[in-house]
Amino acid sequence: MSILSEDEFDNLNNEELVQRMDNILSAPYWGRMGNEIIGLRATKIFNTKRVQSFSQNFQRSILYKAFGLLLQIHYTDLSIGAKFFCIPDRDGIFANQLHFAARNQWTSISSRIIFEYFIHLTYMIGTGQEFKAGKSAMKKYIAWLKEKNNPYTYFSINVMKAKAYDRAKRSPEVHGGTKLARKILTASATNIDNEMFIIVNMIMNQWQFILRIANYENPKNFGWVKNETVIGDEEWYRIWESGDQESINTQIDKMLIQSDSWFDTDTLL
Repeated sequence: MSILSEDEFDNLNNEELVQRMDNILSAPYWGRMGNEIIGLRATKIFNTKRVQSFSQNFQRSILYKAFGLLLQIHYTDLSIGAKFFCIPDRDGIFANQLHFAARNQWTSISSRIIFEYFIHLTYMIGTGQEFKAGKSAMKKYIAWLKEKNNPYTYFSINVMKAKAYDRAKRSPEVHGGTKLARKILTASATNIDNEMFIIVNMIMNQWQFILRIANYENPKNFGWVKNETVIGDEEWYRIWESGDQESINTQIDKMLIQSDSWFDTDTLL
């Protein structure tokens, strides 16, 4: 791939831009990570009916958000599988603990960035407007999900899970409440916390549905897999499938309250 100057990059048309994005996303390295199967490609979103209906400039804005989302998924994959140059027998058990804690913190914060991209991308495609971030950004997004006949309401349960994870896991890490120091001191930083993978796995699983909604498919044709181990799924989808807007919005408000207890903040990464 050739190196471009800033001017050369800015002069790429949308078709050239999306091709360059996919050249990066389809590199053999990414294929080894297994993401080829679910089609993590900028072309996929660019070619949807909804995105093609927008102006060239707004298409470009969506492409940047989509590429950022897909690239961040790869970043998080890298953080999950990161290997450090540490030999426990040589460097000691606490050096090993330090490296595992660094990986876990990296993954937690990277997952938040994926969530941000997801919010921006779905809102932009759904409304045809830029999403203005700010202190009330999440309230604004949830209010939009509650709008009548909004197909993106389908994602509400996943948004609540990501929000709950972020509040319990990522927020303490970046606001001075990290528990990783305690885990290092108790030599438990190498314990695997499966909750660490929730956001990246969720967004990867929902990518196909982002594409299908952008092609004006009815989410009620998607179906869902019953999983007793997943928080609130069965109750949410039963209410959502009813189509009763008042019940749907009541359940969203209920999940907002319940989500505070979905993850244990005393067992942070």
